[in-house]
Amino acid sequence: MKQKLKDTISVQDAMDNLAAIASFDINDPSPLGIIKKNRIITSDEEVGSEGVLWLSGEGVLPLYDILDLTYRSIHQHLLKLYDSPDMNWENEKSSKGIAAMMTLVGESGPKMDKFLKEHLGKKGFESVSEGQSFQDLQQFYSNKFAKRFADGVEGKGAWSEEWEENEESSLLDLSKTGLKDFDTVRNDSEYELFYIRNEDGEPYFNAELLRNIKLDCDFDLDGESFEEDPLLKIRAMQDRDLHASAAQILSECHAAISDFYKIARKLEGNELSHSLGMAIIALFVAANPRYLLQNTMGKSCLQYFEDFHHFLRRAMRTSEYQKLIAYPPDKTDKTAHLLMYLTHALCRSFFERAGGVKLETIGLIHRTMRRGEEIKQKGNKRLVKGESIWNQFMLDDEKFRTLLAKFPNGPLFKILDLIREEQEEDINIPFDPIGQNNLPSRIFQIEKVGKKIDVLHLPSPIRQAQIHKAEFVDEFQGFLRSLTQDSPVRKHLIINLQDRSSWKEYARSKAIENLQFNAEFNHQLLVITLPKYSDFYYQNNEYLSLNKADDFIKAFEKQLKTPEESGYFLPPELKKGELEQFIDKVLPAIHKHFFHQKNSLTRRNREDFIEIFYQFFVLKCIDMLEPHSVSFTCKDAIDIGAAQQGAFFGFIQLLTGDFSEKENQDFLRWLLYTPALFVRERAIDPERLNRTISALERIDGEMKESGKEILKVFGDLYQGQTFKTIQVKHL
Repeated sequence: MKQKLKDTISVQDAMDNLAAIASFDINDPSPLGIIKKNRIITSDEEVGSEGVLWLSGEGVLPLYDILDLTYRSIHQHLLKLYDSPDMNWENEKSSKGIAAMMTLVGESGPKMDKFLKEHLGKKGFESVSEGQSFQDLQQFYSNKFAKRFADGVEGKGAWSEEWEENEESSLLDLSKTGLKDFDTVRNDSEYELFYIRNEDGEPYFNAELLRNIKLDCDFDLDGESFEEDPLLKIRAMQDRDLHASAAQILSECHAAISDFYKIARKLEGNELSHSLGMAIIALFVAANPRYLLQNTMGKSCLQYFEDFHHFLRRAMRTSEYQKLIAYPPDKTDKTAHLLMYLTHALCRSFFERAGGVKLETIGLIHRTMRRGEEIKQKGNKRLVKGESIWNQFMLDDEKFRTLLAKFPNGPLFKILDLIREEQEEDINIPFDPIGQNNLPSRIFQIEKVGKKIDVLHLPSPIRQAQIHKAEFVDEFQGFLRSLTQDSPVRKHLIINLQDRSSWKEYARSKAIENLQFNAEFNHQLLVITLPKYSDFYYQNNEYLSLNKADDFIKAFEKQLKTPEESGYFLPPELKKGELEQFIDKVLPAIHKHFFHQKNSLTRRNREDFIEIFYQFFVLKCIDMLEPHSVSFTCKDAIDIGAAQQGAFFGFIQLLTGDFSEKENQDFLRWLLYTPALFVRERAIDPERLNRTISALERIDGEMKESGKEILKVFGDLYQGQTFKTIQVKHL
């Protein structure tokens, strides 16, 4: 064995290493690498290429040290549990979790032996499974630790065996799935593939991946108190939020509800009327404070709001409603028109609800950051104060993640709950973000030339059971139909941020783009697709060394003027000539006023340039299309969507003011963190956050230096009063 490091690693890092080895296919090996000196990875998909030491030939020697650290860390953890008076040796969950962990230990030795022997040959090879740290761990576990359990634990845990029995039916070609390794699952970047099946109806995961998820959920590595977990407060906050939303919807629809009850008795046997009645009753109960979680041990406001949503969907699936849509009633049929109006009014209020826990959520974010700071202080880490608002924002983000990392991984538990529910009910649950409590809402408002534009949080309004098919949820179609009830007809603009070139998102993206051409919705809906996944957006591969500013701008111009080839989709309502004139002027203007016409642009400069252009471009589209509402919609509006809505809010705020006031800083945090925190119980994707904050920092700096000139130059690219009247309003 090579010389051992004196450093130690956390049990979580050790488990991540074992999970990486478990997902490593020795017969068809993917690249194996090391990050942060002690973490093994099997794919560069999630971490990028920077900071990764890829192993090949004799360069695999560092693996010995990392494996030694891994086994010693787990050994020390078992020793602590063995001596702990709090260890419950009769707890079945603990025994299964530890047995499963030791299964991964047992598999890792022989697997790494085979890998190292192939790369080092017989002369340089030393067996991992015969090494001191591996042997010490196995002997302690077998001879002492396992025997302390009431029923003993030998070999593989019971649930591991269950997964292995079904392995043949679950195994897929993972190179075509995206769920390549456990890190992808832990990062929660492709969780939708646990809901969606392939074209043959088979799942996008295998038994080994499920085993790693179960292990991570069953075994409480850090032993932190669940009572201190900030995520435990979220359900009660959601309960209060939906309590407020129920009252808002009832208020908005008060007149229609009153008219409905005047005729409800005459409609006995009408399924549409019955479902609407049940939906309204559920709303009334959800709006009653008696049923808040804090006031009841029974069914809560949150669950009654879910009932409202369920009955609203059921109403729209009745034969009566479908007939009214297919064959619009005569104007004299007041009953039919009232039922349709009420249905659509409920849908619209559902999408435009404002909620009621913004300040409470901001308080939770700040408490989480403060407790993260306390953890850093206990670790004797020197705390640094940010030199600017934006630098402090990123330091606070690190504190936020520090605390969340101390508690069980929320997304993994959600995936495990999904798998258990599917098995218990013997059903396949489709990907349906709105139906899975990622509810739409109205988050802020833009005022321009006296007109108000609502900005909505809107996940993809799609239900998707198979990768090649996607259908719209009923309530979104009801929302679009409600827009025709205004005069003039209201228009909603979707900024679609899904990847139209990816097999994972093509069906959803194509469905959303095509809906605006449906005769029923072409007056109310507009869709623009912006690429947020492409090589150009990330400035990698062929664009990695595109440092010369002129070359970069020419490449960007080519992307924009061949939109569909480059991942963009623009509706015909955007006049091509006017848009190309805008592009010809705005790209040089951004280069001049935000990058001082530098001849060379670093990769970060170019990434900032792209983000800044996107904000000006979205504003131009709003200027040209004049929608009444807009949404930044990715698959779930949690990472990409939240980052873009935060970026656009910050952009407008910086055009009209600054971020010196704490209220604006907190509102930006609320926009960025709340969706991921409430829906997936985690922080926003760090890369998306970094891109947003970096671009806003550059805009802020240049506006402070030459804001008047920037407003004049860019103001000339929009309608006369746009830059003079635009402002953003919190809700």
